[in-house]
Amino acid sequence: MTPSGVRFAFLSFAVLTGAMVTNIFVLQPPGRQLAGLAPAGETASSGWTGGTPAEPQQAVAARGEASVPRLETGAVKPLPVATDRTDLVRAVQRELKAKGYETGAVDGVAGLVTRGAVMAYETDSGLALTAEPSEALLQHLVLGSADIRTSAGSDAAPGPEAEAVVRAVQRAFRQLGYITTIPDGRLNEAMRRAIRKFEADRKLKQTGRISGELLAKLAGLASDALQASR
Repeated sequence: MTPSGVRFAFLSFAVLTGAMVTNIFVLQPPGRQLAGLAPAGETASSGWTGGTPAEPQQAVAARGEASVPRLETGAVKPLPVATDRTDLVRAVQRELKAKGYETGAVDGVAGLVTRGAVMAYETDSGLALTAEPSEALLQHLVLGSADIRTSAGSDAAPGPEAEAVVRAVQRAFRQLGYITTIPDGRLNEAMRRAIRKFEADRKLKQTGRISGELLAKLAGLASDALQASR
């Protein structure tokens, strides 16, 4: 072999050797595939780029940590879920309004108008007068039945809250001249006649029962008497 041929062979060998070393140690560092590493900013399967990839669900479970629960959708509940007293009152107000009873604002506050609406519904449904928004009343409003006490008669004594509402109406009626007796919290026939008289004078439907509409009208005429009995 001539000297020029020897030099050409040596240079070719040197170039090939350098290319192999560059490929092994620079372009593909040792152990890259064995360690499961991917180029920075890539994942092999998700196509995610940049930032920190989400931790696999299996890794969270392996540490015993609770994963974020999925939101359940499409569940139909027969009754509104009342998480506190305000939610319960608001649900009762909403159902009463849907049935045509005047409750005032749907605000979760059991004021006199709302309690009057409860009493009107209880009277119409033959239930004992409580004037109280309750879970049992809400079930009765939604389902039409519940474990709830029925009325023992038209002259049965109302519950404590209902008695306070009756006394409030009596105070207002006394101030307006519809009754002359001392308020006693009893809803008797004389009181029903006074209610019907007031309803007739105010162009309301004559029912002879306490209602939210009755309390709303009285609030505009004798609010001081109503407030005094609360």
